[in-house]
Amino acid sequence: MNASLKSRLRDGKIVTGIFITEFRTANMGTLLDMAGCDFAIFDMEHCSFTNQDLSAALPGFRNCNCRPLVRVPAVRREFFQSVLDGGAKGIVVPVVESPEQVQEAVAMMKYPPQGKRGLSFCCPHTCFREQDRDSYTQNANENLLLVIQIETQTGLDRLEEILAVPGIDVVFIGNMDLSLSMGVKNDLAKGPVHDAVQKILRSAKAHGIAGGGNFVRPELAAQFQKDGLQFISLDSDVERFIAGLISGIETVHKGLNLDAVPSYDAEINF
Repeated sequence: MNASLKSRLRDGKIVTGIFITEFRTANMGTLLDMAGCDFAIFDMEHCSFTNQDLSAALPGFRNCNCRPLVRVPAVRREFFQSVLDGGAKGIVVPVVESPEQVQEAVAMMKYPPQGKRGLSFCCPHTCFREQDRDSYTQNANENLLLVIQIETQTGLDRLEEILAVPGIDVVFIGNMDLSLSMGVKNDLAKGPVHDAVQKILRSAKAHGIAGGGNFVRPELAAQFQKDGLQFISLDSDVERFIAGLISGIETVHKGLNLDAVPSYDAEINF
């Protein structure tokens, strides 16, 4: 059996994956596994995924090295219970701004006595098979991944309080929202956002927690590696799909000496 994401991170390995924001296919796990992804985060915060969508997609990750995670809309029992019982291997919690949020997330992630997650074996997470109760719950408590996002000035100000709560596996930096909250340019190469990212990663590393974020540019990923960056997202399925198509079409146009591919800016009406 492939090692869990948590054990890979504990061993100091760097894992890479992608947000799933738009595409719905039962073959997503196999496709991402073929591409070499370590994880996929289904986004229920910004996107329209439902539990029914997840129930169709998550079984496709069985026996894959790529592990499915879900970014929930909020720290509420109904979001945690259903996606974990549906087969998600971890939860991503957005906009964490207090230690209390983390405490509640940990409690809903873990079975008693460490938490208060409800137990049912008649669900996809066990392949609908009866399990040895104590062995299964201990395994789940030890291997399911909890990712919290620091993406506001408030979260940054309370960083040390938040990271002091036991049970966090990854601190994922939402640099776009963080820059918006700070009121500064989203520049990861230098300046206030760069310094904030570095501070978060170093603080997480000091607490024995892996650091993560969207770092598509290789030079930025390399720049932050020594600060504790281990969990790297390559943006989303939509962005990778569009980038791949543009690259392919540009190659064809260039090879046939055709005009350059025009770019279009969509006008947003409010």
